[in-house]
Amino acid sequence: MIKESSVLHSEALAILKWKASLQSQNHSVLLSWNTSNNPNTKTSPCGWFGIHCNHADSVIKINLTGYGVKGTLHLFPFLSLPNLAELDLSTNELYGIIPPKISQLSKLTYLDLSFNQFSGQIPPEISHLVHLQTLHLAGNQLNGSIPREIGQLKFLTDLALCSNKLNGCIPASLGKLSRLVSLLLYNNSLSGLIPPELGNLRNLVEVYLDTNRLTGPIPSTFGNLKNLRVLHMFNNSLSGPIPSELGNMESLSEINLYHNNLSGLIPTSFGDLRLLTLAHLYESQLSGPIPEEIGNLNSLIDLECNTPNPRPSPESNTRC
Repeated sequence: MIKESSVLHSEALAILKWKASLQSQNHSVLLSWNTSNNPNTKTSPCGWFGIHCNHADSVIKINLTGYGVKGTLHLFPFLSLPNLAELDLSTNELYGIIPPKISQLSKLTYLDLSFNQFSGQIPPEISHLVHLQTLHLAGNQLNGSIPREIGQLKFLTDLALCSNKLNGCIPASLGKLSRLVSLLLYNNSLSGLIPPELGNLRNLVEVYLDTNRLTGPIPSTFGNLKNLRVLHMFNNSLSGPIPSELGNMESLSEINLYHNNLSGLIPTSFGDLRLLTLAHLYESQLSGPIPEEIGNLNSLIDLECNTPNPRPSPESNTRC
């Protein structure tokens, strides 16, 4: 049986090994990462800046967000931190790939590597983090496709892969993430159809698929998203009519569909979106009048479209 002091010693030494690989190892926030501050806690990292421990003095959280840390994760002690549950290294100057060894953080529930300079592909091994609830990789230079294995993260509530260089299709397997609340995939080069399976995600509150290269129809299954408040799909190449089923999204407050190839009429069912405050439908191929039913939307303050013969609500800010 490994003694507790040995565990602490190994965690501290492993963290110091990663620190030594950083170009910013002498950064003021990392000065506490040493073994000479307190003779009684030489082998424990629990008093170090940004590091939190459990009652057994084992590391459970590392938070270095926004502190100018520069380097890679090649020597990050994935295997040496068996109790790490939260890792936030966002808004730094980290680069290189996200190592597949990240899957060794078996208790991780929160991972935020956003707004760094990571490149390469998202490792499919990230799906081994079976307890993960938050996965934020936004604002990097990640490329390749979204691994379909992410659909195995059954506890995931927040997925942010936006502002990268991702391509390929949105995996249908994301429709298995039944607890997902926030889906942020905007500002990539994703192509192909929007999977109808996303309509299975009944807990979704916000969906941002804008500024990609998506084609084909808006899935009618989105009408199942009763809790959805924000739907952004602008700046794509979506085609076909706006599904009348979108009128079933009773919590919707914002819908942005502009700059697509959508055609046909604005559905009269939009008149059922009682909480709608903003609808941007311009720069598309929509035709016909604005439905009179939209005049019943007392919360609507911003309606922008380009259909001929508009009949806007007199209380709306309308550009048609």
